[in-house]
Order: sequence, then structure tokens, then C-alpha cells
Amino acid sequence: MHKLLKKQIKELLPDGADLESLTPFIEAVEKTYLSSESELQDLRYKLQDTSSLLNKRFQQLTYHLKQTENTKLELEHSLSLLNATLNATYDGIVVIDENNNPVTWNDMFLSMFSLDDSQSTIVISNKAIKDKLMLLVRNPEEFEQSWTFNQTYPDQPSYCVLSMNDGRFIECNTNPRYHQGRNVGRVWSFSDITEIRIREQQAIHKNYHDDLTRLPNRALIYDRINHAIQGGGAQKEEHAILFIGLDGFKYINEALGLEVGDELLVAVAKRLHEDIPPKSTLARYGGDEFILFLENIRSSFEASLAAEKLRLIIEKPFEVKDQTLHLTTSTGIALYPTDGADAETLIRKADMAMYHAKNKGRNNVQFFARELELLTSHRMNIRNSLKRAIDNQEFHLLYQPKVDLKTRSIIGVEALIRWKKPSGQVISPMDFIPAAEEHGFIVDIGNWVLEEACRQMTQWRQLYHTPFDIAVNISGQHFQKERILHTVDHLFSRYHLPPDSLEIEITESVIMNDMDEAIMTLQQLKKMGVNASIDDFGTGYSSLNYLKRLPVNTLKIDKIFVDDITKSRRDMALVDTMISLAHHLNMKTVAEGVETRETLELLTQLGCDIGQGYYFSHPVSADEITHLLQQDSSLETVKS
Repeated sequence: MHKLLKKQIKELLPDGADLESLTPFIEAVEKTYLSSESELQDLRYKLQDTSSLLNKRFQQLTYHLKQTENTKLELEHSLSLLNATLNATYDGIVVIDENNNPVTWNDMFLSMFSLDDSQSTIVISNKAIKDKLMLLVRNPEEFEQSWTFNQTYPDQPSYCVLSMNDGRFIECNTNPRYHQGRNVGRVWSFSDITEIRIREQQAIHKNYHDDLTRLPNRALIYDRINHAIQGGGAQKEEHAILFIGLDGFKYINEALGLEVGDELLVAVAKRLHEDIPPKSTLARYGGDEFILFLENIRSSFEASLAAEKLRLIIEKPFEVKDQTLHLTTSTGIALYPTDGADAETLIRKADMAMYHAKNKGRNNVQFFARELELLTSHRMNIRNSLKRAIDNQEFHLLYQPKVDLKTRSIIGVEALIRWKKPSGQVISPMDFIPAAEEHGFIVDIGNWVLEEACRQMTQWRQLYHTPFDIAVNISGQHFQKERILHTVDHLFSRYHLPPDSLEIEITESVIMNDMDEAIMTLQQLKKMGVNASIDDFGTGYSSLNYLKRLPVNTLKIDKIFVDDITKSRRDMALVDTMISLAHHLNMKTVAEGVETRETLELLTQLGCDIGQGYYFSHPVSADEITHLLQQDSSLETVKS
């Protein structure tokens, strides 16, 4: 480097110049040159490092920009997904910050509260949203309480239901939202629960109202009565419960069908409801029974007047499906606080009084009395005892002979049920037969009587080879075509008895409950070879129209006509007429209650065919009948 510089200077100097004198200068220049070259080299290195760093930074920046772009796209996608999710729900959503300023919301929120989307940034503000909702609801105080709760307890969820002016119900749920552990506001969710509320209200209405008549039902009337009693406090206001039973409805329902029966019940409910006093509740208790609850009455006379008014209202004829129908009512009344302190007790006692009204001839009004409770208790004891009697076979049969009045021979017996408890107490059929009918035991008892009678008849026929039959009285409930025909057919097959060995006795009232059905059943029994008789003839309807249509073999003249025929010309004339009528219709006659020789002789003169009564024999056991059959059966009397 030095030689080169020296050569260059030499070329620039004149010839003969002394270069040695320039040596210090040249060295200084060389030094400077070398120094500059070193600095330049350092600069090159620095520039190279800076370029590498810039390139690296550029690559990093490019990478971060790409990451930022990806993040932006992801955020846009998330935001789009969030918006789509918010707008896909049926709930209105609004998110607010810690200052209660709305941050975001969905379209359903705007629609739910009729907010204008184009002006949403103006409308949706802290004060505006609250004021808007307060104007839309019927219960602003509840919304105000919820709003205040949210301010007071920012970390607690809240709930309220907004009742809107347009009839809707909006369920409002709010939950706090957090960011990095700090409360940053709240999320409000609004659900339209109008349909749910309507269904709930319908379900509540259905639970407390009768489907057919739309009247309050049993549950609601219990609630109304108890509420009135509890609301009265120490004042003890008087209330009345009227238990109304329709007389004759069951017959109409069975004769004309359920559709007519239902329409009739609706008409009855409407007529009753139109004339009930103010501040009272009419309910359908069930079936053909209604309850009228009178609140805060002045006296029992007021309840009596209301019952009498309703009785007269129902007496007026009803027009249903082009038919004129007639009903009456039997009404029982119980009073608060005299007869009870709660709905259950009062209704039970009013029910007792209603049944008492029915037993007194129907179409009347009766107040509850202590004696009715004792009678009901007695009947309930009989009911419970009846169930045990059936299970424990406490019944037995006695038999009363039927005597041919010409030959004075035994031609059959009537089976008579008796009930003797294990304690030895004997219960009269007059007590337990009505109870058995009322409580649904009569068919089981009737089947047992038929079974026992046929079993005993099998034994007697083996000893007594002349014609001989056994009569069994059948209740109205038992005397239904399917029941009685099936039972009789089964017993004949089981005991191998000829059909004419059994006689079925039915009363006039059984026939008149449904004459057409009774005639059909009697015809079927006749085809089977079973004899039938009308028991207690003359005490019921005694209609010649039905008598000529009935396929029966015998008329049994009731004891009340036979008792005084030797003393009363009128009674004798009636019995004579009955005998003559029966004979003209090809029927035999049986006189019940033959207790004296004079009565026997007069019945024989009148042409009566068969006699039955204490003159011949009291009801006796099967063994005693067996003993009588083994004797000369032509004996005039076979007294026990």
C-alpha cells in the first residue's frame, strides 16, 4: 500500500523532486487511509449486521401481521358466530357493562320489545332501555325491584316475570359476567312464556273446574269453603253448605243415554247458576250432585229460602233433544260453625242431610241433625260388618213352606236369608238388605243365596220326588239380564237341577225401573224353563198395562191385604179381585201372611191357589224342612 502511494506521488511530482522529504506526509496519509479503511470495514460489518437484523425484524413483522390478520379473521368469524347464535335463539338477549350501558343485543330483543333497529344505538342506552320496558309492562314495580336488585347485588343472578300490556308474559333472567375475575356487567335473557302461562292457567282451571258444566269442582269448593272459614278469623261468620242431589236423573241417564244425561246436567248447571245469590259458589260435586256455598248468611232461614228457590227452579221442565224431561231435587243443608269447622266435615254432614231428604220422599229440603250422623254411623258399621259377613260366611237360609190350599200339601218353599253375627246378635233383613244394596254387596249376597238354595234343593229332590220348587227373591241390581241369566244357567249345570225347580221373585219396583229390560230378562228366564213371580203384588204400581205384558207365572198377594180379609169387606174385595185377575191372566196366586184358620178358609173359598204364613210354619232350618218332607205332606198344618 505504501509503495503504491509512493509511486503515485512520484508521478505527480516534478522530475528530480526529493521524495524522502515527503515520507512523514506519506506516512501520515497512509495512516489516515488505513484508519479510514478500518472504519469503513467496521461500517460494512455494522451495515451487514443491521441489514440482517432488519431482515429478521421484517420477517417477524410479516409473521405478526399474518397472525394479526388470522386473529382478525377468527374474531370476525367468532363475532359472526356469536351474532348468528344470538339471533338464532328465541330468547331476547342484551349484554350490559358495569355502568348498565348496553354493549350488544340480538334481533329478538329488539323485536320482543318493539325497538327500532335503525335507531337502536339511540334507543338502547342505560336510561332508555329501562324507561322503555317500564312503559311496556303491567307490573312495573316488579321490574323496578329486579333492576334495583341488580344494582345492589351485582354478583347475584336475578329473575322476574314481566306481565306485558299486550297480554304476553316475558320471563327475565340475568346473570353477572366477569373478565379476568372482575365483574364487567350483566347478561339479560328474555323468554316469551305466554303459551306456557296460558297452558298453566288452563291446567289450573281444568284442575279446579268440571269439564262438563264448567262449574267449580270438588277441589275448588273445598278450597273456597276453607278459605272463607279461615278468613273469618274470630268473627265466626255464618256460612251454609247446600248439598243438592237430582232426583230421577239416574233413570233418565240409563233410559235415554249418556249424551242426553250430559246435556241435561249442563242445562241444570246453567239454570242453577243463573239464580244463585250474590257472594256464593255453585260447584258440581260429582255425578248428579251439586254444592252451593253461601257465605256470610244472616240466619239459617236464608239458606232454607235459597234451597227452596232452587228446588222450584229445577221443577220446571227441561227441553233436551226434543224431549221434555222432569227432575226434582233433594237438598241437605249444613251450617258453619254449628255443624262443623272445616269443608270436609260440613260437606259430609250436608250429604247426610241430602240422603235424609231422599229417604223422606225426595223433592224436599232437610237440615243436618245429630241423629243423621248416628244413623249414618250405624249404616257404616253395617257396611263393614256386611263385608266381614260375606268373607266369614255368617249368613244362613231359613225356609218357609208354600202350601197348596186345595190339598194342603207342601209344594215348595221360599228361601229367606238371615244374618247371625259370631257374637250371637241377629241382624234383621230390613236393616242389612238396604245397606247391601246401597254399598254394592247385594249381588254377592244374592249369588250366595241362589247357590245355597240350589245346593239344598238337590238334597231335597232326592228325598221328595213329587213336584217341589224353591223361591228366591232377587234384588233390582241382581236382576240384570247378563248377571241373573249367567248365574242361573251356571247353577243348573252345576247341580243338575230341572229349571222348573227354581222360582225367581221380583218386586213391582224392580220391573218399573226398566220395564222393557225386565220383560226381556223374564222372557229369557221363561225360555230356560224358570218360573217367575211378582212379589208383594198390590204394594207398588199395580199397573194392568205392565201386568198383561209380563211373562210371569205367579202373583204373590202382600200380607197387608191378607191380614184383615176376615174383618174388612174392602180388603176381601181387593184380594178377590187380585185372585180373579191373576186367574184370567193364567197366573197362580200365593197369599202371604196366612196366620189363622179363618183366613185360610176364606182364601180357599176365594180360589187362592197357594198359602204361606205362620199358620203353616214359621221360617225354619233346612233340617226341619227335611223332617216335614219325610212326614205325610198332606197334613193341614206343619207348624214348627
